[in-house]
Amino acid sequence: VARLAGVSVATVSRVINNSPKASEASRLAVHSAMESLSYHPNANARALAQQTTETVGLVVGDVSDPFFGAMVKAVEQVAYHTGNFLLIGNGYHNEQKERQAIEQLIRHRCAALVVHAKMIPDADLASLMKQMPGMVLINRILPGFENRCIALDDRYGAWLATRHLIQQGHTRIGYLCSNHSISDAEDRLQGYYDALAESGIAANDRLVTFGEPDESGGEQAMTELLGRGRNFTAVACYNDSMAAG
Repeated sequence: VARLAGVSVATVSRVINNSPKASEASRLAVHSAMESLSYHPNANARALAQQTTETVGLVVGDVSDPFFGAMVKAVEQVAYHTGNFLLIGNGYHNEQKERQAIEQLIRHRCAALVVHAKMIPDADLASLMKQMPGMVLINRILPGFENRCIALDDRYGAWLATRHLIQQGHTRIGYLCSNHSISDAEDRLQGYYDALAESGIAANDRLVTFGEPDESGGEQAMTELLGRGRNFTAVACYNDSMAAG
């Protein structure tokens, strides 16, 4: 490329790396030569030299879940606008798979990681956070790394939903809960119980059913609830997908 463009190898490197030191004439000559030779920079070699790539890694629970699908789209849009590509790993709410997904993305020298991992113990996750300074957590607060964590108050959200039904006059309220053993499910169920207790409504475990946090799981949980007798007038749900089911 340098020979055809009539410039030095260093100038070609500056053009490829978008260095402000490269003149416009040099850029035109180098790009013309690259096009003539059908030359494309080797991303792997570049990553090896720089110890990083123009890639953002994302770990989600399950990319087929609409919640995570929306997350993937949002992260991909930001990555695109900053000149990065996106690599995705699924953890499936499983400790081993979450760990494998994170480690695989680190081995691919991703410049940054956005991670939704609920099953990896705090100590192990902290070790990974130290290994990868550009790693942030979604939907989890890890002690010592609070400035790199983004999370919602699941308990309060479920409390608000249940409280709304109570304000509409309902006192016999069912709840469709996720059957995943993660803090999200525990916190939202507790928020449901909190709202009942604050209004002096006795909790009834027969009004709580569990299912996969998707439409099929919502249908199954609701069918089970109906099978216990229609002694309820309203239902709160773990998420929109279960409500749709």
